[in-house]
Amino acid sequence: MELIKKVRPIHPFAARMAPEIAFEALNGVPKGAVILDPMVGSGTVLRTVSDYGYHGIGFDVDPLAVLMSKAWTSPIKPESLLLRAKQLVKETSELQQTDISLLWVDRDKDTREFINFWFAKPQIRSLRKLSYLLAGMKGPYSNVLRIALSRLIITKTKGASLAADVSHSRPHRVRTENDFDVNYEFLRACQRLAKLIEANQPSGNVNIRLGDARKLKGVKDNTVDAIITSPPYLNALDYMRGHKLALVWLGHKIGELASIRSGSVGVERAPSGRANLELAKKITAGMDCMDKVPPRTRNMIYRYALDIHAILEECARVLKNDGRATFVVGNSCLRGVYIENTHIVSTATRMFGLQLIGEREREIPETKRYLPPPTNKEASAFKSRMRTESVLTYCKA
Repeated sequence: MELIKKVRPIHPFAARMAPEIAFEALNGVPKGAVILDPMVGSGTVLRTVSDYGYHGIGFDVDPLAVLMSKAWTSPIKPESLLLRAKQLVKETSELQQTDISLLWVDRDKDTREFINFWFAKPQIRSLRKLSYLLAGMKGPYSNVLRIALSRLIITKTKGASLAADVSHSRPHRVRTENDFDVNYEFLRACQRLAKLIEANQPSGNVNIRLGDARKLKGVKDNTVDAIITSPPYLNALDYMRGHKLALVWLGHKIGELASIRSGSVGVERAPSGRANLELAKKITAGMDCMDKVPPRTRNMIYRYALDIHAILEECARVLKNDGRATFVVGNSCLRGVYIENTHIVSTATRMFGLQLIGEREREIPETKRYLPPPTNKEASAFKSRMRTESVLTYCKA
């Protein structure tokens, strides 16, 4: 197999899968095969799949993850992107604030209050204009232009918002005023994206949709040749916490995003009243941590176990016989207690006839953990939380 291609991502993401994992998982899979990533995240798997001549299918519940994955895998002409960007900024100069209506903002009190807290008035005025014009656009170029807008907000330090650490999914307001020039920085973001795309033009041949890995709508039984994905870790990263600062400018109400966040896999919540707790207990049987945690934390683990069970049930359903599935799984530290997420995955896969054919532990470089440096108080928990991850490969017998 040829050497792995080094492709720079087009948007910050708090915890990207390492491209070499996806590359290695494709070894032996015939070109033209159908590869599924049911939780696309930043789109690393599908970009790799596209680059090496496979057909990719992807889902995610996070609208920004879907958007960046689409933008990263759709072929476009860089010069056409820049022309559209310049025209867009020119049109904003001709717009009056009275001409603009953002219904998901103007008719929703929670979304308006959220924007007024996280953004200063000069940036709100400029972002409203760009948002208004982008709302009427469709197609691959509009996806990249929306990513350019998001890049102004999902930043580590200074950006269009009043926050810092947004790209780490730990936004906190650090300013009350902002001199950030939205239009100027938007054009600069488009120029950077044009260079990235020109240097690494995507091949396409992928289909990415908003959807839940626990219910893969539209994917028929036994139609997928291989699965490569990384399920969210329990208590790992709250992606929506940062992403919503951009998504409120891309047509999403804050209440809608809160609903997505509360229903996501890995969230610190108890199962619903209708949940099958007996099944959850079977999946978590043998985990040392279950006797060490209080009932509230135990319920969080039960919910996570049931979510992973639902994901793996769908993966087993759509995977062809003799198809391979690679899961990248990390363990967690919850309330100071070590949580074996790998145990949950391993137990659930056996329930669906997925046989383990490969397992290796991979150390995550400190520079690639995509989390801010911990304080001394947090250092111990941080180190035990995301130091390594397991790469588990299964075959559907």
